[in-house]
Amino acid sequence: MRFVSLASLAALSCAVGAAAQTAPQTSNFASVGFDVATGDHDAFQGSVLDLAKDCTPIRLDKDDVVCLRQKDNGGQIWIGLRRTGETYEFITANPAYIGKSAFPVRVQGLEYDPSWEPFEYRLAVTFSEYDIPVLIELADPREAERFRDLAEPVDLTLDVTAFTFNPEIFETEEDFAKAQRKLGEDVAYTSNYFIPSGLFGNQTSSRATFGGEILEAERVRTQDGASHWRTLVRVQGGGTVNVVFDDIWPDLKPKPGHLISGAFWLSAQVPAEG
Repeated sequence: MRFVSLASLAALSCAVGAAAQTAPQTSNFASVGFDVATGDHDAFQGSVLDLAKDCTPIRLDKDDVVCLRQKDNGGQIWIGLRRTGETYEFITANPAYIGKSAFPVRVQGLEYDPSWEPFEYRLAVTFSEYDIPVLIELADPREAERFRDLAEPVDLTLDVTAFTFNPEIFETEEDFAKAQRKLGEDVAYTSNYFIPSGLFGNQTSSRATFGGEILEAERVRTQDGASHWRTLVRVQGGGTVNVVFDDIWPDLKPKPGHLISGAFWLSAQVPAEG
């Protein structure tokens, strides 16, 4: 395949939350071990094209291909390409991760912007005894057909990964409570709070702000020398989520038993049917 241009950067995973505004330059790609330059258009184009040279092409239809790169740490990058004449044009790129998450949900349906088909889809799900609604990006766009035009909700356990920038980590519940008091807010959150995108506004996306207890934590190093943090976090409702982030912040050293809090972009791997 030959690649000629970038159509858009709009689908790139971007920083969320106040912490991201003051964080060193990084990206959700770095959170799973991919060195993708996102600060400069030309550098970004070059780094994505380098990754696309050695990927597994998966045809979605006669003109659209998704290109998958996967690392030994479970990190993935899905690159969407569209044929234009004799060449292929870059459309989108998203990171993903295969981890240990067990996140029970009830799938209510599929949400998507037709202009991004057939590359990007989101599952509309509810979870926990409170039926909290949230949107979660599908890592593999081929899974979308399973959930298109559902006759009734479907219960599934997803492998969900939350990507974040410079999250807050607390050793104890009291440390978390102290941080809440310092904010001087009228409402104090519990340590396992969960606020999906759109709860207090009209804009909805595959994002959420939440907190939870770290069950596992390790600094992962890939065979090609990249490194990042991987944690397994118990969240509201008892399910677990993989939380991944770059290890460029030396003061962040998560351990089991610690609490984590932040703003996250959510991606899901769907279990095989049957």
